[in-house]
Amino acid sequence: MISTYSQLCPVIFGAGAVSRLADKVKELSGTKALCIFDDGVKAAGISDRITKALYDAGIAVATFDEVLPDAPDKMVDRAGKLAQEEKADIVIGIGGGSSLDTAKAASVLMENPLPIKQYFVSKGGKFKTTMPLILIPTTSGTGSEVSIMAVIHDEETHMKDSVLRAADLAIVDPELTLTVPKRITAMTGFDALSHAIEAYTTNCTNPKADILTLEVMRLVMNNLARACDNGGDLEARTNLSLASNLAGMAFNDAFLHFGHAIAHEFGVVFHMPHGMACALTVPEVIRFSSDVAPERTKKIAKALGVDFPAAATAAEVGELAAAKVRSLMKMLEIKSLKEQGISLEAAMNCAEGAIAHNPFINCALKPIDPPALKVLIQQIYDNYQ
Repeated sequence: MISTYSQLCPVIFGAGAVSRLADKVKELSGTKALCIFDDGVKAAGISDRITKALYDAGIAVATFDEVLPDAPDKMVDRAGKLAQEEKADIVIGIGGGSSLDTAKAASVLMENPLPIKQYFVSKGGKFKTTMPLILIPTTSGTGSEVSIMAVIHDEETHMKDSVLRAADLAIVDPELTLTVPKRITAMTGFDALSHAIEAYTTNCTNPKADILTLEVMRLVMNNLARACDNGGDLEARTNLSLASNLAGMAFNDAFLHFGHAIAHEFGVVFHMPHGMACALTVPEVIRFSSDVAPERTKKIAKALGVDFPAAATAAEVGELAAAKVRSLMKMLEIKSLKEQGISLEAAMNCAEGAIAHNPFINCALKPIDPPALKVLIQQIYDNYQ
């Protein structure tokens, strides 16, 4: 089989890596940076630390600190308008997935007319970018710093769409994640795990993605509870930062499938945090492919630390692996659909939208139509209470 794999941008990784930012901005010929982040990054003092380092290096700075969850398109337009008004020549995104996706989209608007929705993948809008973009994650989950998609919430249609913009440089500094609360650490960790398991079970996998995704599974399972128990555990935080980064590289090539289709729809309909929605789907993603990918199912189980008899069937191994994930979910207080006050009927009603709004669902190893997805959603509901 012939496959294609890539890495979109260089990555500077490790504790203290953010100290290299100012030098890298200058290497990219940046003279005025627009720094984009949310109020959580501001409250943690991370944005002040970064903007001060830029100022001290003689780099002018403008800031946009109004990032909202799920990156609404009108908010992105405000960030893009500020980039134009400030005549910034480099964008720096700092934060979780919404901040990084906002930065990607705002960097498009820095050089192209508003609004951002005209550049959605679904609309086929064309644009050109020449000015650089640096992304600095402060959570360990999305991998957005090394993926091409910026996921934007269209406030008019209440759908999620994408703008394709890769960063020119990613800086992944695990020290920036030390203050992330337990709840966010858990949810973002499951986001990374879902990226790995979905990318390993698509119909367009490749050798690089296979290696990366299995390592991500091991890293998350061995470090997520540790980081939740002790946020200051730098070794665990470093391993989770690496897991998130590697998972982003993997799914950028191998894609995702029904888990993220459901998660996107749950996010829009129920305003559910993305990582929590992803967590709920992971056990069923594992079980779903066991009949058509038995060897992959066994490798997933081994990567998750599951012991199983040599004579066990793939379906049995899939059940054991799913149970292991559910146990971790319970330990880290991931709420079930029922615990969130969502009825089975309301959850199942998301099936058609999940398919209609997320064409990547076709990357699943088996065809999925609305009735099949309703069954999967019912399994999510019934099997984790």
